[in-house]
Formats: sequence, structure tokens, C-alpha cells
Amino acid sequence: MKITFVGHAAILVEAAGVTVLSDPWWRGPCFGAQWWNYPAPHVAAVEGRKVDYIYISHGHADHFHAGTLKTFPRDTKVLVSAHTGLASAVRELGFEVIEVRNDETAILGPQGLKCRIVETHASDTLMTLDDGHEVCVNLNDALHSAPRAIQDDFVSRLRAMHPRMDYVFCGYGIASHFPNCYVIPDKDRVATTERRQAHFNRQWSRLILGLSPTYGFPFAADVVFLEDDLFWVNEATHNAERPTDVFRQDHPESAVKVLDIAPGFVIENGEVSARVLREPVRASDLRVHCAEQIERANRYGSVDEEGVRQVADLLRGNLDACRASLQRFDGDYRFLIRLHNSPLGIVVTKRGDALGVAAEPAGAETDYDVVYTTRLAYLRWALTREFGDEILFVGSGGIFEYNAAAVARRNLHRQLIQLIRKQNPPPQGFGARSRTLLAAKALVKRAIGRKPERDLYDLGDWTVFRH
Repeated sequence: MKITFVGHAAILVEAAGVTVLSDPWWRGPCFGAQWWNYPAPHVAAVEGRKVDYIYISHGHADHFHAGTLKTFPRDTKVLVSAHTGLASAVRELGFEVIEVRNDETAILGPQGLKCRIVETHASDTLMTLDDGHEVCVNLNDALHSAPRAIQDDFVSRLRAMHPRMDYVFCGYGIASHFPNCYVIPDKDRVATTERRQAHFNRQWSRLILGLSPTYGFPFAADVVFLEDDLFWVNEATHNAERPTDVFRQDHPESAVKVLDIAPGFVIENGEVSARVLREPVRASDLRVHCAEQIERANRYGSVDEEGVRQVADLLRGNLDACRASLQRFDGDYRFLIRLHNSPLGIVVTKRGDALGVAAEPAGAETDYDVVYTTRLAYLRWALTREFGDEILFVGSGGIFEYNAAAVARRNLHRQLIQLIRKQNPPPQGFGARSRTLLAAKALVKRAIGRKPERDLYDLGDWTVFRH
């Protein structure tokens, strides 16, 4: 078995006479103009050669990237889970799709490469490839952000399926707007980012220890942000601490070899043949090598008043769907949705049970509890497309600015997030599950010895303040 790391979540596996490429993304950005590949993918590994199968793990744009898929011949077969609903979208691009069920083994090629694709949670999957000599496990984003009970279950299942694993590729990145898209008075944004990344580095380390392969590789995080508002994130995320360092520090007795790979890395039959390892991300290098992309990422385009009013109308429609849930929130607020290149904003208010949405000129920032700055196109996308809000919240499509740390600790932005996503079906939130009921369930869990999972999206828990 020969494996080449192409970049981000793309690995090329050559085994039993066939080639299998996972999650190709390198032709342009994804989530609008937000996520960019860096370091540059090693596309030479697939150029001018036949790829027999492409595995698409799940529907996020950095894994299911239509622009990159369109560069492949349509006779390339695409492997997907039969349980995640991806097949129809891939067929629309003109590819033959092979749907693999959780309980079956697909046989690829005449020499019998065994392929398993297993649904994990949140419409994600993992894949294993077994050529009779070696086993490669591709976890992509499937487990490192999952609750620990789910992690433990899949570690046990994988060890039962493959008592020996040779190569495990596991994600460790922050595929979320949180916490970098929050501006709070006295927040130490770099320390907050480092705290968040440290959590996922340890999740990666935990999974690799549990699976105990011969080699463990972190991947699926070759992403940089080139918009001015988030450019600072790149060094803070990539350079403070590496998951391989965490593993070596926490598990010095382990025989697992962990390597911090970069695009162009190659391993074959258990031996590294191209030892290309990750180097620190430098802002100065990005400004040189990505100058054209930076200019594109910060090009916002014009906005007309009619477009703003149309989106305000969409929000009013959402307000009707969300009304019962929003009214249960104990307190009042005033939000501003500020749109790039527009003097007109959208104001959302709550006074008692009265809720309102209005397009009006933006006031001073101190007039609002939260100011959310985004692009009109992103907001319209979020309101009109199924799963369209991923452009805002899986990507990092806008910035929340709080006027006070005390307000941020209440996670007031969650009220606005309900409103700026397509309401189909209407959000349940605390409308269906009261805070009292959730608190009671937490007490029961403690009483029976189950520690509640850490809330991955609580500003009070994750934000580091300077004082």
C-alpha cells in the first residue's frame, strides 16, 4: 500500500491495483471566499493519471468540493455512504456513485481491495481500506469533535473490524466560526484560539492512542483565512501547539509513530519515502504567496438598498417561525446586522414579548448588545438554502461584536443565530426543551456518575480574558 498526502483531507491510496482519492479540494476557496488551501496541495500526485475511485466523506464544502470534482473524468467512480444522502448531489455532477452501507464491505478492483464506509454522527462517515497486507483508516472530521461516548464506541468498533491498523489519518482542525468570530471587550483572542485548538489536539491524541495504529497522521486542517478580520487567526491556530507534540508528551510509552505531515508526504509498505513535514505558518509568507487570494477574499462588492430590504423581509418571515422560541428568552436585546459596503443595516429587537426586524441606517456600536457583520450574499444564502447557514457557522462568514463581557457570557448571540438560518423545520432550542428540563437532566447524569459533555460553544467557558 502506498499513500500520498495531497493536502487538507485529500489522500491518495494505491493498493491492490487501484487508486482511491479522498475528499479532493484544491480548485478555489470554499465557504464563499473564506477558506483557502495552505500549504498548497500536492496536486502533481493526481495530475495526468487515472484515479479509479473518489471517496466523499460528508457534505461540507472542503470535503465535497464541486469545483474540484468537476476536474475529474466522469467515468471516475465516487464512493459515498448509503446513509448520508450525498449520492443524489454527486450524481447531479455526472458521476457514477457507489453507495456503501454501514454493514457491508465493498470490493474495489479485480484484486479485491476491501472498503468499509461507516456513518458516524452528524452525517459524517469514516472509511477503511484493507488490501490483505495493510489497513488504512481515514477518519477525516468524523470523530475528533464528537462526544467522548461516540468516540469510544467507534474506537471499539474499528478495533473489532481491524485488530491491526497500519495508518490512521485523523482530523484535528476547528471547522467552526467559534470562537474566533467573537469580539469581546478585554478578550485575549490569541490565547482563546490556542485554548480551543489545544482541546482538539488532545482529542486527536486520545483517538490515536485508542486505535493504536503503526502510524498516526493529523490532517484535514490545511486551511487559512485571508480576510482582514480573521487573518490573525492563522499563526495562532497552526503554530502554538501541534497534535503530534501533545501525543508524544502525553504518551511517551506508546509505540505509535506520529508524524506531522505536509502535502507531498509519501509512505509505502510501512516506510516513509517522501518525508515532507509541516512547517510553521507565517503571516509574512502568506502575504507574499497568497497576494492574489487575499485581494479576492477582501473584495466585498456593491450592495443596494433593495437587496437589504429583501433580506429583512426574509428575516421577518423567520421571526414568525422562531417567535415562540425567542419569546422564551428571559431578557431584552437589540442586535444590528451590519452588511459590508452598505449604510443600511438590519436591526433585531426584543422588548418583552414584542419582537421586531427593521432595515434602517446603522447607529453607533454602543447602541446594540451585539453587532454582527457579514456579507449580504452570505446572509441571503443562509436564509434561502438548505444547510445554507454552514457558510456562516461552519465557515466563518461573519463577526459578532459584543459591547460587554457580561453580555457575552450569556451567549446572547444564540438568539440571533436562530433567526439567520433557514427555518425548515423551525428551531426547537429551548422552545421545546426548557432550561429547567435540561438542568434537571444534567443533575440526573451527575447523580448516576455521568459527567456532562463540555459545551463546545459557550463563550464563558472558552474565552480567555486579559484580566
